[in-house]
Amino acid sequence: MIEQLVTLGPAGTFSERAAQHFQQQLGDSVPIVFKSTLPDVLHSVDSTQLAVVPIENLIDGFVSPVVDHFAHHPLYIHAEYGLPIQYHLLANSERPEQVWAQFVAAGQCHQVLNTLSLPIVHTASNTASLHELMVADKPSAAIVPSHIPCPEQLRCIQRNVADSRKNQTRFVLLSAQSEPLMARQDSRWKSSVMLIDDNDHPGLLVDSLKAFAEQDINLTSIVSRPTGDGFGQYHFFIDFDGHEHDPAVQRALAKLSELNQIHWLGSYPAFS
Repeated sequence: MIEQLVTLGPAGTFSERAAQHFQQQLGDSVPIVFKSTLPDVLHSVDSTQLAVVPIENLIDGFVSPVVDHFAHHPLYIHAEYGLPIQYHLLANSERPEQVWAQFVAAGQCHQVLNTLSLPIVHTASNTASLHELMVADKPSAAIVPSHIPCPEQLRCIQRNVADSRKNQTRFVLLSAQSEPLMARQDSRWKSSVMLIDDNDHPGLLVDSLKAFAEQDINLTSIVSRPTGDGFGQYHFFIDFDGHEHDPAVQRALAKLSELNQIHWLGSYPAFS
């Protein structure tokens, strides 16, 4: 029985919005619980707790702590959701002298911050940025998620300040169990696998790509992560089209298993 849906806090974050999306799919009776760090969220997954974590952003790319966790603590992906990510620039003065910004938000709003050319004060969360702005005793601004209403005592001096107007973060629903949480649908399916480099196999990536190509399977993403054992040694996280019950996927996975150790991460409906 699912008792909790764990995600990165505090309340008001993009992670909470993604968790609310999955909460509706699972049933509103499953409460959302916040953790303060991504490792805490990932390590909380067990037989009664699911997790919602960001895995990829349109601007920043893949979220390294999540991908690295799959190499050592394989979990199962049951669903994905693409959440639009946008920010507004709020201020308590027409001439701010500093900007509060969470480090991820700052990275996704690089252009506007460069234009402002003001000192950046990094915060632990987007909601913390707003709080610091509201209690600031000097002219200040803050990068704040667009879904958070602008308080009456502040002004919105620029809307939609992310570097890309199409900015989006892909969130995934994780479980410790491989059994499906949702019935198979007619929509397009994706699958994910972690290829573990445990024997420094020469040509591992080339041989792995060939296994997919021979079955005419489309790869939607591939990212390398260092093993930590030496330069030039990498694990590979791979997303591809198809379901684990598809014959072509089964043949490709069988070939991959011959090459090296793999961590199967699951098949799930592709978000469109």
